[in-house]
Amino acid sequence: MHKELPKTALQATCNGLIYDWSYQFLTPEQLTEFAAKRLPEGFDVARQQLLNGTYQNVSEKRDVSHVLSRSRHSVVSQGDQSKFAKITRKLRSGQWLGATGKPITDIVNIGVGGSDLGPLMASFALKEFATDIHHHHVDTHFVSSMDGGQLYAVLPIVDPETTLFIITSKSFGTIDTFANVNTVKVWAEEGLSAQGITEKGKTLHDWLEHHVIGVSANTKKMTDYGIPPAHQLTFPESIGGRFSMWSAIGLAIATSCGVQVFERMLEGAKLMDEHFASAPLTENIPMLMALIGLYNREQRGINNVAILPYDGRFRHLPSYLQQLDMESNGKQYTADGKAINYPTGPIIWGGFGPNGQHAFFQHLHQGYDAFTADFVCVLHRHTKQFSDKVRRSLSSQQDLSVANCLAHRRLMAMGQKSDNPAEHYPGGHPSSLFALKELTPESFGAIIAAYEHKVFTQGVAWGLNSFDQPGVELGKKVAESTYAAIASSEKSGEHAATFDASTQAILKWMND
Repeated sequence: MHKELPKTALQATCNGLIYDWSYQFLTPEQLTEFAAKRLPEGFDVARQQLLNGTYQNVSEKRDVSHVLSRSRHSVVSQGDQSKFAKITRKLRSGQWLGATGKPITDIVNIGVGGSDLGPLMASFALKEFATDIHHHHVDTHFVSSMDGGQLYAVLPIVDPETTLFIITSKSFGTIDTFANVNTVKVWAEEGLSAQGITEKGKTLHDWLEHHVIGVSANTKKMTDYGIPPAHQLTFPESIGGRFSMWSAIGLAIATSCGVQVFERMLEGAKLMDEHFASAPLTENIPMLMALIGLYNREQRGINNVAILPYDGRFRHLPSYLQQLDMESNGKQYTADGKAINYPTGPIIWGGFGPNGQHAFFQHLHQGYDAFTADFVCVLHRHTKQFSDKVRRSLSSQQDLSVANCLAHRRLMAMGQKSDNPAEHYPGGHPSSLFALKELTPESFGAIIAAYEHKVFTQGVAWGLNSFDQPGVELGKKVAESTYAAIASSEKSGEHAATFDASTQAILKWMND
């Protein structure tokens, strides 16, 4: 691999966001030539269709409209009069009362996949920007694991009288989500009954009336479940789960940070949409990300990308990008269902950079395997709630984080020669850097939208439909039959020998 670095930094910018690809060992001329060969003829049309909400998810026979959900005309961002805004402000002001008349103090978002990863990531990243700081205090928690592990942690610290649950599910039937909902319902009925609501039917009615909000594309199922229409938020079927944090699915972001912060995040994403639409190729951040990724995957044979954020507020970014990228482009069939035999979406992994330095960075610096990496750092952080002395100390810590980010990135690219194997660093690992002047709701929205457009562009180049995910369905069906066998054996003490020897042995252990 050509390992010379350019004499001039290779950077693209958008609204305070810097994308530096100087360590990709590619020149603008090489990338432009590659783009001319690699981008399909109809790409510009496909891009415009995505941005105006008419791109087709052909396997599910519907438009792809997540970009429209961050427009000024979306249901979520129609100002103070939207149901989304009214619900959020009622909760954050202490005006939402539980069944026993006490204000809601805790919100639990129950969802999985796109109904959890995006809201969790954004809520964590943007919490410090929360508006109306003198509002009634509400804590937002997230529950996704089907084993109930997160409920074990959350339920003991919340009160059924003052806790509201947001049930987020596009289909309103996801088994993982409703395994958690069913347990919560039992817990809530017991807790509310102990407060004087003794009739089981009335307890459940009051819980649904005062303690549940539904967010889904399926209005009928929310209504059938018993959620009042006033407490239902909907979004179109044309918004895929992993692209849905900009829609009503982002309610938990708004309850954590405020409606204004949520709308600022949408505005940042919208600015990236406009940048993606019009910026020249070598200045276009999503296009650069996509083309560089295609080059590394196809020309260099690198099958994985490490996501390495150097700011704790981006701690959940690697997990979010795993779903966004791998569920979209981890496919071996074209959009029209034909088998293909060429590499497509890479493995996405990573972790919080400062912690990774004490864990997996040893392998990155001196291990055998090829990889590419995306580093993320925030250059400045201004905090208002501390004294000048504490602020200076915190600023010094931010500088330390940036220094480590730049140093490890440089060493992975340039290496260090030594006759002593223990001191030899091979280098030659290509990487990119996202450097934010400051983390703001706008810059956060922009960087997430950039990754969305990167995934879309690569999907078009590979001939994929990036907006379906049939590969996860068979595992769910097999799990249902296995679960039925477990339930049956728990009742009878026996089970039919319908599985392989290993599975049979584990099922037997469950009954012993």
